Amino acid sequence: PPISYITSTGSSSLVTNGEKYRVWGEEGTHVTLPCFLSPQMVKDNLRYLYKGLEVHWVRHGGSSSMKRHLVLEVKPSGLKSLAHSMMHRVTVWDTGFLKGNFSLQIKPLLKEDAGTYEARVRHGKEDWHCLVELGVVSVTAHPSHPLIESESVMLNCNSSHPGNPTNILWFHRDVLVRTSYRLHPMGQTLLITESVSSDTGHWVCQLTFADGEIIAVRYNLQVIGFTEQAPSVIYTAAGSDAHLPCVLNSNPRNYGISGVAIQWRYMAGRELKAKPTPSYENLQDFTLHLPAVGLNDAGQYLCEITIQGVTIIQNVTLAVMTVITSTLGPRIPEGSHLVLICNLSYYTGKEHFQWKWLDLESSNSSQSGSSRPVKWGPIQEFRQVSSRDAGIWECSAHGPEGKLGSVQYHLETAEMHISF
Repeated sequence: PPISYITSTGSSSLVTNGEKYRVWGEEGTHVTLPCFLSPQMVKDNLRYLYKGLEVHWVRHGGSSSMKRHLVLEVKPSGLKSLAHSMMHRVTVWDTGFLKGNFSLQIKPLLKEDAGTYEARVRHGKEDWHCLVELGVVSVTAHPSHPLIESESVMLNCNSSHPGNPTNILWFHRDVLVRTSYRLHPMGQTLLITESVSSDTGHWVCQLTFADGEIIAVRYNLQVIGFTEQAPSVIYTAAGSDAHLPCVLNSNPRNYGISGVAIQWRYMAGRELKAKPTPSYENLQDFTLHLPAVGLNDAGQYLCEITIQGVTIIQNVTLAVMTVITSTLGPRIPEGSHLVLICNLSYYTGKEHFQWKWLDLESSNSSQSGSSRPVKWGPIQEFRQVSSRDAGIWECSAHGPEGKLGSVQYHLETAEMHISF
């Protein structure tokens, strides 16, 4: 069911004989109409609770409070009778009778179940009563199916409370909803336009009435779109494989949707050298895998997913990392001047660079030599190259969210021969 909880203020959790109690239930879920004997009454009447009890649950109907309709009856023999309209929807916990619990469970709860219910428990001359007022509240969505990003939805908050609410508030993720260009709270109605994946989750409608009662009900809205945490720029070293993410926040097949079309486009215009191959079972992950990328692969890519005629687009930029050297050649003569520049094919302006030396034994940055301090900045300069500089130098790019990517340069030195 779309709604997960109902809250109502000012009520006790225990109903004793003869007290009237109000319960709010959410349409489509289950609700319990409580009817308990007090602990002292259970103790005093324990011998009556084992067998021979007669339990009647009735509903006060129509405009005449004297008219009652049978809901459920348990005869002394244990035989049960149920109202046709509530067949397979109501039950009592027989073993709970021993604890003085005669509560009625209704599942699923329908809007027309709202009203006044009365329980009557008899054993010999003993006669106990419980009176429960059942209110039904719900949030309905139009359309009711899961949204595709950019679609609009209208949420309506409904209640069987006889009065009009004096105050109505809407919340999303515990934050009060205020009018914006996308969100339009209008009393018991909330209009959400141009939905985004972050709209997924619980939307709470809170109603306050003149009698001081406050009712809150929430609706679990599902918006099918791209995952919120997906990076828009992917940093990959030249020669390495690149993985451009295009992942939905949920699988459309979970909602009976199978018509999903995917297309990747490279904005530079040429044919893609790789294509995603999602399985029939997985219509959620459409990541594009590009082998051994170079500068020719750098640039902007578009992932276009069409679901039930609605197309959503994610923009991913591939930033290829390279090292530019001031000296060409496979081996750098000792004593020569060398400058290494960490280069990106695309900059956001938020990148910071770090150079680190790795020993010749390993290219794993976690095993880097501790004798050389790291250097911040895109340039690593060697005024006079020596054999001690030989090894792997790693340049890593960092942003506000942490490490973005890295590229390595293998520095090989050669002895300088001086001829006379």
